[in-house]
Amino acid sequence: MDGGPPSRTWAEVDLAAVRHNVSALKRRGGVPLMAVVKADAYGHGAVPVARAALEAGADSLAVVTAGEGAELREAGIGAPILVFTDLSSDGLLAARQHRLAVTAHSAESARRIAAVKGLAAHLKVNTGMNRWGVEPSEVGEARKTLKGRLAGVYTHFSSADSDASETRRQIGRLDAVLADQPLGGLTVHAANSAALLWHPESRYDLARPGIAIYGLHPKGDEGDPAEEGLRPAMTLKSYVAGIRRLLPGEGVSYGLTYRTEVPTFAATVPVGYAEGYRRGLSGRGHALIRGARRPLLGRVTMDACVFGVDDGVEVGDEVVLVGEQGDEKVSAEELGRLAGTINYEITTGINPRRVERSYTDVRGS
Repeated sequence: MDGGPPSRTWAEVDLAAVRHNVSALKRRGGVPLMAVVKADAYGHGAVPVARAALEAGADSLAVVTAGEGAELREAGIGAPILVFTDLSSDGLLAARQHRLAVTAHSAESARRIAAVKGLAAHLKVNTGMNRWGVEPSEVGEARKTLKGRLAGVYTHFSSADSDASETRRQIGRLDAVLADQPLGGLTVHAANSAALLWHPESRYDLARPGIAIYGLHPKGDEGDPAEEGLRPAMTLKSYVAGIRRLLPGEGVSYGLTYRTEVPTFAATVPVGYAEGYRRGLSGRGHALIRGARRPLLGRVTMDACVFGVDDGVEVGDEVVLVGEQGDEKVSAEELGRLAGTINYEITTGINPRRVERSYTDVRGS
C-alpha cells in the first residue's frame, strides 16, 4: 500500500452510492422523502450523508436527539429536520434554537411542547409497535393541546420487513385515527425502508427510509441489496500488519480455540471489537485479502484478529472486512448473520474513535 494506511482500520464511504440509493428510493416511492440520518447516519457520518441525500432529492431529514439535529444545523444544513423521540424540556429548548420539528408521543409530551413557543410538532400514533407514540384514544387531546402547532402525523411499523398482515393492521389503525380526527392538511407518513419497498399503501404523503439509504437490506441479516437496486455505501478496511508461519498443532488467539492441522500462514490484522468488528464473528468470519476470502482463525480480540492466508500475501496488503475486493464480497448482512445480529448494528457499531471515515465523490466541499 503506497504510503501505508491512513489509520489502523478505516471506513470508506461512497457518497455516490448514497445519492444513487436516495434517487432510486424517491423514484420508487413516488412521494417526498425524509432521509433518516440518526446515529451518525447509521455509522456513515451524518453531515456528509445528509448533504448527499439532499443533493439527490431528499426533501427533509430525521434524527433522534436535539444534539444530532444541532450538528447538522451547525454544519450549515438548512433543510427541515424532525426529531423522532420524546425530548426533555431542555431538549425542546435546544430544538427551538436549532429550528427542529419535534414529536409528541403522549398527551403529556404535547403539553410540554405547547409550553415552548415557536416549536412545530408531529404527532406520532402508537399503532402496535408499543414503544413510542400517542395512544389512539389520546390523539384528540394531544391534537387540541398543540392546536396550530402540528405539521404532521405519523406511525412506525413493527415488522414491515417480515409480516405483511401486521403491517396492514397498523395501516388500518392509522387510517382509523385519520378518519376520526380533523387532521386534514397535515403531512401523514409511515413508510420506513421496508414499507417503502414492499408496501405501497403505506407511503401516504411522505416516506422516511433509513437503512436502505446506505445500501443495506431492510431484512437485516438476509437479502441482497442489489436485488432492490441498492448500492452499499461503506467499505471497512484494514491491512496486514504481520505474517507468521504456524506448524501443525499450534493455536491462535485467546483460549487457543483454533489449532492448525497443517502448516499455515497467519496474518495479523489490527482490527478488533474495540473498532466494532464483533467478537461473535470468532471462528466464523472472513476477510478479503488479494481478492480471496480468508478465514478468521480463532477469537476476535479487542485490538486484532488473525486470518489464514497463503504465502502470496505480504505485510501491508489491504484487508477488506466489509465490502468488495476483486470478484469477492463480504456484506454487512453476512456479518450480521454470522454474529447473531443485523446489518444495522454492524455499521452503527463501528467506533468513530478508532475507525477513521473517508469519503469519495464529495460534491461542493
